[in-house]
Amino acid sequence: MGQKVHPIGFRLGITEEHKSKWYAKFSDYSEQLKADDELRTVWSNLLKEISKKQLDEVTDRTNLLITYPPTRDQIHLTIYTVNPEILISDLKNLPYKIRLSESLGKQLNKRNLVIVLKKVKYPNINAGFIAQSLAKKLEKRMPFRRAVRTILSDFKKGAKQAKLDPRQKGMKVQVAGRLNGAEIARTEWVREGRVPLHTLQAKLDYATERAHTIYGILGIKIWMCKG
Repeated sequence: MGQKVHPIGFRLGITEEHKSKWYAKFSDYSEQLKADDELRTVWSNLLKEISKKQLDEVTDRTNLLITYPPTRDQIHLTIYTVNPEILISDLKNLPYKIRLSESLGKQLNKRNLVIVLKKVKYPNINAGFIAQSLAKKLEKRMPFRRAVRTILSDFKKGAKQAKLDPRQKGMKVQVAGRLNGAEIARTEWVREGRVPLHTLQAKLDYATERAHTIYGILGIKIWMCKG
């Protein structure tokens, strides 16, 4: 029986934290939860539009942090990016109309949205950047085995630059769907190094992404151990 547990959810409160940090009364909880989900979806789509214009991935769309500071009437949205200057200029020039739902509209009327940009020094040891990079390669019709080898070599270079312990680091890549346009969908995975899913104290990073190819959608999963 394949009973899978989300690697990040499994470690919440031990080595990982929630990606949404706020408190609401019972009567307001459902509305605030809808607003939180929509805010994440809207900004994820905005960042995806920007990434189409760039050769390399600029932002990590899988790791958006939403915080409601208790002492201010603000919503903080934290975006992890390789180059904040490029992201700011792209956001200004993006002709994108956002249709807000009633829940998100009420939240933004009560509070001001503050965008916090955090620079990522080593994107090649970040599961979100790696998953998005692999999806972009597959969408450009690169053979999946070659694409996987490329991101594994990128991870090795990034780990060397970040001076990760070679005995502790590792990465597992899984791609599922009509690989290389095959008639029957299948799942292929490659692992290099150490990826301990049951060790709660292990620094494990996890991300999922979809690659929209001419043959259909390919699902991508990345597990990354950093120590």
